[in-house]
Amino acid sequence: MFKLESYITPILLNYVAKYVKNFRDEDAQVSLWEGEVTFQNLDLRLEVLEEELNMPVELVSGHIHELSIQVPWTKLMSEPVKIVINTIEFVAKLPDSESKQRRASFQQEQRSKAQRTQDEAAEQQPKSSAPASSSSVVNKIINNITLQCNNIILKYVEDDIVVSMNVQCLNFTSAGEDWKPAMVDVHPVSVVMRKLLQISDLTICLDKRNTDGRIDVCQEPVLYRCSLECRVLRKYNAKTVSTSSTTRIGVLTKALDINVSSLQFPMMMRLAKMLIELKPAASEEEPANPNNQTEDTTESHAAQQEADPPGQSLLWRAWNMLPSFEAEAPPTVCDERMGHAFDIGIYAEELNFQLKNSEYFTDQSMGGIKRIRYTPILRISLGGLYYERSELKECDWTNVKAGLSSMCMEPMGAYRSEEQVDRNLVNTESFIDERSFIDKSLFDEHYMFADRMWCSYNYEDYVARNTDEYMLFRSPVLAFDIVEHRVPPKTNHTSHHPVAESQLRIQYRVLSAGITFHFSQSFAQKR
Repeated sequence: MFKLESYITPILLNYVAKYVKNFRDEDAQVSLWEGEVTFQNLDLRLEVLEEELNMPVELVSGHIHELSIQVPWTKLMSEPVKIVINTIEFVAKLPDSESKQRRASFQQEQRSKAQRTQDEAAEQQPKSSAPASSSSVVNKIINNITLQCNNIILKYVEDDIVVSMNVQCLNFTSAGEDWKPAMVDVHPVSVVMRKLLQISDLTICLDKRNTDGRIDVCQEPVLYRCSLECRVLRKYNAKTVSTSSTTRIGVLTKALDINVSSLQFPMMMRLAKMLIELKPAASEEEPANPNNQTEDTTESHAAQQEADPPGQSLLWRAWNMLPSFEAEAPPTVCDERMGHAFDIGIYAEELNFQLKNSEYFTDQSMGGIKRIRYTPILRISLGGLYYERSELKECDWTNVKAGLSSMCMEPMGAYRSEEQVDRNLVNTESFIDERSFIDKSLFDEHYMFADRMWCSYNYEDYVARNTDEYMLFRSPVLAFDIVEHRVPPKTNHTSHHPVAESQLRIQYRVLSAGITFHFSQSFAQKR
């Protein structure tokens, strides 16, 4: 007799054992059957996390204070399985040559292991006796697993720079068409998956340590209690995922308040330079062998060859453990371009940047301790920002779009003018449609994915849809786009054969309107 416990329990415990050291799943199996199991003080397998996340940095340590798995056995079709992590800490640094070599060896070992696992799964699947309906139920349960992390701490140390990041709460769930957390069904062949990642109270601190490795005085956070929402949309056909798929990622924040002092500014420039020079660890792709795989195995292996959305790789390969069954796929749309389309968009309703002068002083009233005195210099407020990048490598197509809807640059402190007319250095008119910058994005509530106008891989069609008027509608102050595409070769009218090979062409467009610059004499004299 088919029992869900016999499928769900091994999948959940195997994933815990994959990322945690010295884990004995037999000790937790009975507790999980009762509905909940809790683990304390777990050390993470850092090399596995680096491989899964393709991180450009090396993890020095990783520790979980408490992890619990909650399974509502009596309501599995209406309530998701929940994984809750309370306090997870990481320490990271730049990788050296030894760590890069170790990661390369680990990647090769993982690829070999994955190939052996797929071969074994292909041999064992015909022997499976589970009914197709049960497989569909298990797939739904696994796909709707939710993850909740409370108190995430990440520390990065580089020479005398210490970067500390803290996230109060992180939630990762499946979502419905309205992008609300929900239990959703996934078609086994024609797959449309929506994932929702919500981050609350993100705080980033940037401090400087002395020669003894200690921080004398903690400075004000660079970013304080910011909330983000990330939406991930995956669309593909299991039978053609190796040749065609669509991945869309959108990140939205309502307010981003950045405060940088004169002591932090040089450190930020050094970090920015390192980020520009730093690239994620390159992973070699292993070609799939369709003759030795079933439909579900092909789906999972091809998805691994692409850039997985955040958090999805932790549950994606669970489907390999399930039996494979045929299912009739809906008719495909003939006008879809073949290839793996990838699109990412970053949106901010408001971004405030404040620059402060800072200096150390000894506070005698507090017992002679060292403190920092801040003096505001300049405040820049930006509204309606967006950055979008889409690409289709098979067609040599890359498109970057960005825009700005409002801008205000205002002197602060001693540089601030008393006269209202001289107060702002740069100013723009307020934009009429405050939500136009998210038009046709994953955050546009009037947009449906069936409307494929969000992207075009033909330059003439792209220009016809993204006119100058439309770009200024999305961002009336500043808008630009970059299109890299392949130009068809010219043909000879007599022979009708191309006279030259097609070439890549990069075309730029910059539009701007409504910006007023004002430089007052009072600002120039206050130095």
